[in-house]
Amino acid sequence: MRQCRFVFCGAEDDEPFSVLLPVEPAPTLQVVRSHFPFEGRFHFRLQEVTSGGNYVWRDLVDESTVVPIDALLKVLQVSSTPEEYPVYSSQVDNANELESFQRSFRESYDDSACSGDHERSSKGSNKQTQQQSSSAAPQLNALWKNTKHHLNKTTAKVWETVEFTAGRYFGSQSGAEKPTAAALQNLAAASALSRTPFSDSNRDHMDQIRRLWGAVVGDSGRPFARTSPVWVDEGGFPSDDPGATFKAHGVLALHALAFFTDVHRSASDEMRRGGYAYATEGLQVVSILVEVLDLDSGRFLERDEVYWKVFEDPIGWYELFSVAFHAHHTFWCQQGKGASSTSTRDRSFQPSPLDLTKQFVCRLLMQAPKTAQDVVTLADTIY
Repeated sequence: MRQCRFVFCGAEDDEPFSVLLPVEPAPTLQVVRSHFPFEGRFHFRLQEVTSGGNYVWRDLVDESTVVPIDALLKVLQVSSTPEEYPVYSSQVDNANELESFQRSFRESYDDSACSGDHERSSKGSNKQTQQQSSSAAPQLNALWKNTKHHLNKTTAKVWETVEFTAGRYFGSQSGAEKPTAAALQNLAAASALSRTPFSDSNRDHMDQIRRLWGAVVGDSGRPFARTSPVWVDEGGFPSDDPGATFKAHGVLALHALAFFTDVHRSASDEMRRGGYAYATEGLQVVSILVEVLDLDSGRFLERDEVYWKVFEDPIGWYELFSVAFHAHHTFWCQQGKGASSTSTRDRSFQPSPLDLTKQFVCRLLMQAPKTAQDVVTLADTIY
């Protein structure tokens, strides 16, 4: 058996998951499709190293293309409708056993989606099938053990976003359109802020950091301090100089944190007592939104989407951040409450609160919100 590694488009920085392919005959794209464990129609791209030490992604379109040893393939979903690929006896030692394994995998996956139990396996429908499957059990168990932990971890992080990613690149959602002039103006402003470092000489930057300070200290009457241990103890910053943080991350995060902490004070007060670094986690949520909306690359200019109308309102982006940050808090609390009943081994394969937050954002945007109020209303239905 040889190993083939996969990453989903939009999650290239995640750890690839592996699937074992037969060595003989040399596996082709058709074989890769027959072994790929997810249902749907997918397009594959092969990573190839160039002479300069860089790499490119080559689209695989010929089903007879031979896939190299230890290949890394990028996966793009083009349809959620299952597409069955035939299994040929010339490709595997025993096609019946492989088909039995694939049925078992699908049933196990369907059961786990409802109960979270990834250890369940399907039973054979008759004695003959059980006898055939038992002869191939060592090989199938090895394949299962090699893939299931990677799949459990990666599926939880990716599967909720794969339809969003496909729509992002193929315009598959009905009603998708390019952003209007008003939306473009606000998105471009957010994009510019994400790349602008904090400066003490910028009046707007200082106004925002004063606003954040006032929201953090509340009615205590403490005078503004540009640097102070309060930023660490009550604001959740990595140091007593928040300006240094926003110099590295851009002032979009400053605007977002100032808005949320000031406008949604009761939620903010609760979250700052949540047992995590409030501002540090908020920066990560901002990074998720910047990535999902392509604010860093500027590709939002050319994308057809169903949710651009939200950003015609100047506070649309900030309300999206607000519900995403609050969702992160909810996921954090849920994981904390369940930690005592979950083994360390099992928790290592659970998606993190940030992973769940990204899924939440993608699912929310797929609901095609049109206004900031829609964002808040739809968020309540997704938790």
